[in-house]
Amino acid sequence: LVSDGYKLLFELGALDSKQKITATGKILARLPMDPKLGRMLIEAEKESALNEVLIIASALAIQDVRERPMDKQQAADESHKKFTDNRSDFISLLNIWHAWHKSQQKLSAGKLRQWCKENFISWLRMREWRDTHQQIAKMLDELNMRFNQQPADYNAIHRSLLTGLLGNVGMKGDEREYIGARNRKFLMFPGSGLFNAQPK
Repeated sequence: LVSDGYKLLFELGALDSKQKITATGKILARLPMDPKLGRMLIEAEKESALNEVLIIASALAIQDVRERPMDKQQAADESHKKFTDNRSDFISLLNIWHAWHKSQQKLSAGKLRQWCKENFISWLRMREWRDTHQQIAKMLDELNMRFNQQPADYNAIHRSLLTGLLGNVGMKGDEREYIGARNRKFLMFPGSGLFNAQPK
């Protein structure tokens, strides 16, 4: 387990090959959160994508806000399609965030709850997402990290996310199976906007 921890920190650029802490590692140590998510945020500042990556990282820190009840999976998938980005589930998360905030501005609390129910979005998890976002934003402010003034470029967002997710990169193998880092095998989540496309 300890060696796995060192491997992860090296993968994230927090330690060098001699297991000495790097400049990135010093910033990560000041962020009391999953180091993978912290690494994404550090890169996002450099990529001028901190606003967007903060929203996505906050979503990844909690349970998925999308609900997919066993008896209503098809209805849920249909409903979630309006938020789906055909190239990226991360952008789908951004779309949910923006749609929720837009609805929040014009709907009462009761109507917003109804909006969540109709869209198969968890009301409680949306509030948890918002609270997590606020807490992390406050930490980033205290570290004087710069938020982008212009909307971030699609590639900049994904380059930032990739720095924390290197172990999750996979190549399509047989059927629907993917081969990941260290020969790990995995399947794509059925609720993913990319599930039917099964990209390489």
